[in-house]
Amino acid sequence: MNDQLDFLKCYYRPAFFKIKIDLPFEFKNLKELTDGTLSLYLHEYIHFIQDISTIYGLVNISTINYYIQDCASRIYRENNKEFKVPLKLSPREGDYGYSNFCLQPIYLGSKINPKRKKIELVSYKYGSQVFNDKNEKVNIIKVTLNDAKLNTNFEVSLGGILITEGMAYLSERYVYSEILQSQGANVQADEYPYLVVEKIAQKIYPELAQYTILLIAVCDCSLMTYHPGLSFIRAMEFLSKSKFIETNLDNDQIISKLYEVLSAFLKGNHFDFDVIVEQVRDSIKKNFKADVFNGNNQWIDVLFDRITIIRREYPQFIIDFLQGGNLKNNKDFAMFYLAFGSPLVVNSEDKGTVALPNQFNPENFQPHLFWAINQILKIFTNQSPTPCELKGFCKKSSELEGIDDITDERCDNAPWEKHTDLCPVGAIWRHWALAGFSPKTTS
Repeated sequence: MNDQLDFLKCYYRPAFFKIKIDLPFEFKNLKELTDGTLSLYLHEYIHFIQDISTIYGLVNISTINYYIQDCASRIYRENNKEFKVPLKLSPREGDYGYSNFCLQPIYLGSKINPKRKKIELVSYKYGSQVFNDKNEKVNIIKVTLNDAKLNTNFEVSLGGILITEGMAYLSERYVYSEILQSQGANVQADEYPYLVVEKIAQKIYPELAQYTILLIAVCDCSLMTYHPGLSFIRAMEFLSKSKFIETNLDNDQIISKLYEVLSAFLKGNHFDFDVIVEQVRDSIKKNFKADVFNGNNQWIDVLFDRITIIRREYPQFIIDFLQGGNLKNNKDFAMFYLAFGSPLVVNSEDKGTVALPNQFNPENFQPHLFWAINQILKIFTNQSPTPCELKGFCKKSSELEGIDDITDERCDNAPWEKHTDLCPVGAIWRHWALAGFSPKTTS
C-alpha cells in the first residue's frame, strides 16, 4: 500500500505528494540545475503528474485515505488505549471503498524491487485472480521475464507500478538522453522495472514501440483506467490489430488521434474523470478539518480544479511538454509548472522546497503534513518508522528557522507520543483525536 516509486536514489511517494532527490541542490529555480539533475527531477515530477491527473493515481490516493481514515476512526471509537497493528479492514457489503481496497494490490501489480540489470521478455498471458471472500475474480496479466545475468526466468504481475515507472523513465530518456550523451553522460536504468513496458510493446507492436513518444502516450491512456496493466496489454493489442501506425503515420495529429481512439476503447465502465476527482478531493480534505490546515485543502483545490480542466481540454498535455525538450527552455513545461508548481521536494541535506502554483498564496500551507500522514500509515500497517522519516527534515527545518531542535528520542521509537509538541506527526495524531493511543504489535 505504501510502495514508493524510486529511480536511482530518488523517489516519489504516491498519495503523499513528496519527492526525494538525493543530491545537495536546492530546487527553487529549475533553470539553475544541471541537466543531469533535471533528468532525475523530470522522472519524479512525472510521477506527481500521474498521481493527480490519472484515474489510476486518483483511485490509489482515495484507497489509501479510505484505509487511514477508517483505522483512525476505529481506534477512537473502540477507545482501547493500545491498539493492535497491523490494522485490518472488515468487509462491508456494497462499499466501493472496501472493494477498491481489496482490488488495490492487483491494480498495483508487482513491486519494482529487486531490480535487474538486463531482462528479456519471454511471454505474457491473461489470467484471473480472486480478490475478495466471495471468490469474485478480476482479470490480470502475468508476464514471464528472463534475467539475462542469472539466466533464470521470473514472473511478475503487470500493474500500475510497472506502467508508471516505464512511462516516467521513457519520458526522462526521451527528453534527456541525447542532451546527456552530448555531455558524456547517459540516462541508464535497470531494465527491470524501467523497460518492461517497452519490451512488451516491442513484442506486441514493434512498429509503434519504435516511437517512444507514442509509447508514453499509450502508458498515459492506460493510466486513465483502474487497471492499467490490463489496459496496456489490451491497448497495444488493439492498436496492432487496427494497424494504427500504418493508418496514421502521416497524420500530423497522430498523438491526438491516439488519445481519441484509446479513450473510446478503454473507457468501459469507468466513472468520468471529473467525478473521481471530486471523490478524491473530498477524501483528502477529510484529513484536515481544522482552520489551521486550510492551506493544505486550498492547495488540493487549486491542483484538482486546474487538472480537471487540462485533462478534459488537453488530454495529451504531458506529451506536449515532453516534446518541448529540455526543461530549462521548455515553454509548455513552464506553463504547466506555473499553474501547478511542485509538491514538497526534499534534497540530500533534508532541505525541503515547494513551488507554489500561480496565484496561490496561502497563509498556512504545510506540505510536510502529507508526509506526516504517510508516517501514520506506516504505524497503522506495523511499519512503525524507526526513526520517523521526518526526523532529518524536522531537525534541518528547526535549524533554518532558528528555533530549538524539535526532535528527540521519541522520533526513533514512538512518534505518536509527540502530540503535545510541534512535531508534524504529533500534530496530525492530535488532530485526529488519537492523543493517548499507541500501537501494540500482535505476536
